[in-house]
This record gives sequence, C-alpha cells and structure tokens, in this order.
Amino acid sequence: MNTFFRLTALAGLLALAGQSFAVEDITRADQIPVLKEETQHATVSERVTSRFTRSHYRQFDLDEAFSAKIFDRYLNLLDYSHNVLLASDVEQFAKKKTVLGDELRTGKLDVFYDLYNLAQKRRFERYQYALKVLERPMDFTGNDTFNLDRSKAPWPKDEAELNALWDGKVKFDELSLKLTGKSDKEIRETLTRRYKFAIRRLAQTNSEDVFSLAMTAFAREIDPHTNYLSPRNTEQFNTEMSLSLEGIGAVLQMDDDYTVINSLVAGG
Repeated sequence: MNTFFRLTALAGLLALAGQSFAVEDITRADQIPVLKEETQHATVSERVTSRFTRSHYRQFDLDEAFSAKIFDRYLNLLDYSHNVLLASDVEQFAKKKTVLGDELRTGKLDVFYDLYNLAQKRRFERYQYALKVLERPMDFTGNDTFNLDRSKAPWPKDEAELNALWDGKVKFDELSLKLTGKSDKEIRETLTRRYKFAIRRLAQTNSEDVFSLAMTAFAREIDPHTNYLSPRNTEQFNTEMSLSLEGIGAVLQMDDDYTVINSLVAGG
C-alpha cells in the first residue's frame, strides 16, 4: 500500500513537472512590486536589536560609525559586483547611512526598503538592456577583457559606463556558451530564457526578503558567524538538524522556469 502511494505520488509529480505553463513576461518596471515593511517586522527588528546590543558576546555600540558599516555591508549584499547601482545612487543613500542604528532600534526600516526597491528597479533595467544586447551580431574577434570580481571596483558613474559593463557581461555569457559547442541561435535562446527568468524572479520578491537581508547585514557586521534566520529559513534549518524529511525521495532542481526531477533518493 505504501509502495503504491509513493509510485502514485511520483507519477503525479512527474506529470506536473512535465507540463508547460504559460508564464507572463515582465516587460515594465511597474510590474516589479514596490516592497514595504510589514507590521511584524518592526516588532522583530526592535527585539533582535535589543537582544544583540544587550546579549551578544561581542560588545559593540550601535552608534553612527557602526551604522555606516551596516550600510556598507547591506549595499554590497544588494550589489556585490557593483554593476547594478550607479555611483549617484550610492551617494544619495550614503547621506543616510548613520541613521540605520536608529531605524533598527525603532523598527522603521525606511532606508533599507527604499534602497532595496531602487536596486530592484536598476536590476530590471539592466536585464532589459541585456536582452537588447542579445539582438546584436556576436563578435568575438576583439581583445576584450571581463572582470569577474568587481566587489572592490567603484560603482559606475553614469549609464554609459554601466552599459559598457553589461556589454561585457553579455559577451562573456555568450562566449561561455559558445565554448560548449552551442550555435548562435541556441546561445540567444538560452540567454533570453535566463535573463527573462531573472526578471521574473524580481517580481517574486516580498517584504520578508528585504527584512531578512537587512537583519543579515546587521548580524554579520557584529560578527561574520552571526546570522539572522527568517521563519522560512528557521524551519528549513530545524528540518535539516532533525533529519525529519518526509516525501517521495525526489531531488528537484530548477531548469529555467520549470521544476525538474534531478534524481531519486534511495530508500526515499
């Protein structure tokens, strides 16, 4: 009976994974949600901040200098490669970097949310630009270079400099696929799916994502080994620690927009 149930469930999952669903493309910036802090986040922020400042083994002062460090860490979590935000964006928000400690204490996380929303808008613009770059003929005859690690590089000063960075990124992505033996047509199709999927992911973010990132920046600035676990991540952590997984024993992974079965776990 148990075996029959598992086989039936597996058959249903296979059927579901094999179906193609029409997914609407995100083509306008106003389709990306403007995220706002939810009521419970203010309470959690106040409690987490109080606990950290009173009980963390590493003593610290949540003053203006420490607030500025939280800002820098949060900024780099949002745009690690420094290829999404403009230097003017960073300068605009840097004026408010010293108030983050007060925001964490009071639970009014305006700067965190405003900066996140701007990064979402800029990221949408970048992937829209990348899709246009894909329409150009591919040319690998030049002596171009591409910096894979821009974490220490300055933010681009204007849109032209930002576009040049993404010209290089798209060419790098194209060349990487070219080296696998794909045709130009296959490369364009693959990257179009990849970039459109990245845009759709922007539309799937929620307020908890912003709050978790803000708390993570705060926690890691106190100590690199300190982290904030959202309710969802806490549940996942507890499951992994107790090894109390239940199901049919299938390992799933995302392939563009679709969930596919990668393998079956023995004894699952």
